[in-house]
Amino acid sequence: MTAPTASDPGLIEPGEFLTEEFRVDPFPLYRRLRDHEPVYQDKFQNRWIVSRYEDIWAIYKNNAQFTRAVYDPRGKFKFGSDTPLGQTLNELGEGPDYVWLRGIVAGEFVGNRLLARVPLIERIAADIVGRFLANARADRAAGQAARGRVDLVAQFSARFPIRVIAGMLGLPEADNDYFEHIYDELFAGNGYGRAHFRRGMKARDELFAYLDPLIDARMAEPRDDLLSTFCHAEKDGAHMTRDQIRGYVALLLVGGGDTTHKAIDAMWWNLLRHPAQYEAVRDDPALMDRVFTEMLRFDGSNHWQRRRAKVEVELRDRVLPVGATAWLGLGSGNRDERVFKNPDRFDIFRDDLYFGKELRTGYWKDGVASHLGFGQETHFCMGYALARQESVIASRILLETLKNPRLADVPNEGIAFPPPGRGGVRGLQHLDIDFDL
Repeated sequence: MTAPTASDPGLIEPGEFLTEEFRVDPFPLYRRLRDHEPVYQDKFQNRWIVSRYEDIWAIYKNNAQFTRAVYDPRGKFKFGSDTPLGQTLNELGEGPDYVWLRGIVAGEFVGNRLLARVPLIERIAADIVGRFLANARADRAAGQAARGRVDLVAQFSARFPIRVIAGMLGLPEADNDYFEHIYDELFAGNGYGRAHFRRGMKARDELFAYLDPLIDARMAEPRDDLLSTFCHAEKDGAHMTRDQIRGYVALLLVGGGDTTHKAIDAMWWNLLRHPAQYEAVRDDPALMDRVFTEMLRFDGSNHWQRRRAKVEVELRDRVLPVGATAWLGLGSGNRDERVFKNPDRFDIFRDDLYFGKELRTGYWKDGVASHLGFGQETHFCMGYALARQESVIASRILLETLKNPRLADVPNEGIAFPPPGRGGVRGLQHLDIDFDL
């Protein structure tokens, strides 16, 4: 790799995206991309990287020239055959198949249907917190520790959203440990490492075999759970196929798990590194909503979304050929100094970020920009409201429970991309927090 020099910061080599420095801290390279090559052709990985907020937003709106689909929904490729998640709407573009599959259950994750799940979310969060608190108190009583310590990742956040999703689906609580194992294997399998992929496909087959008798039972006798909704939901006179039901379950376990647990970790990592803001939130827990929003702008778990050019597209001074893969750099766009002031500063009180209900269209009427963490427009994250509810509710319970929390004095690389070859999103590998008992 050719390293950048002070005299030529615009010389950006493809190998820079593969370094350990980029894995941990990509933001200096993002800035150079925005300043020097906002539409960058990475010939090594055969992609075009789009790094400015306005350009990303424009592509999100431009379904005439860009699509999320890789294969033709009416073509020969069997959807779900080459992914550990099976057949999901993520493989589809913007056409009627995508609209139908999304619309058939989208209402389950917003509004009153979501509010009805809040007691479940609160119960699961309180139960997990209660367990690690009991262990900490037992250690103190045995003279093994003078204070409490929790690895928030291993002991709370990696477990919590999987248990919420399993509970919403109506899956047996006794199998929660199994779901957590399957979730990790499925997510790892979505990387490019073949060993990870094989384990992911094996886990998928195991999960689908586990689900089949439950699907049969819900088909015969529906209950008040999400799996029953999948089995009986109807739109335009049609129902989901068994493969689509299985894929939705796998997608929820993975998509609803990793991003939410990484969000909770990042909220606490940033809060505890900014004591004045932590104290403000401690005194007014309603501010936790702002922590969630600023976290997604500052360093959310999802830094990329992909699109494929359906036609030749001119963007700034470059021309993307037909079929080109465009990587939309959400992590870069959220730090674009053309949109946000002091973008490299975590600040829950900033006045240039929209802190209300998530926007699908980029800007509020007063011109304040929203974050890009959930995408925009047609493919705006279906589970955005659930992710916010889970993250904020869990964090408020932790806020009430953890007395005088502070980062433990142990090495921590912080928020980073996962190791090469393994699927997953950006986050912390561990987060050790000391607290008073």
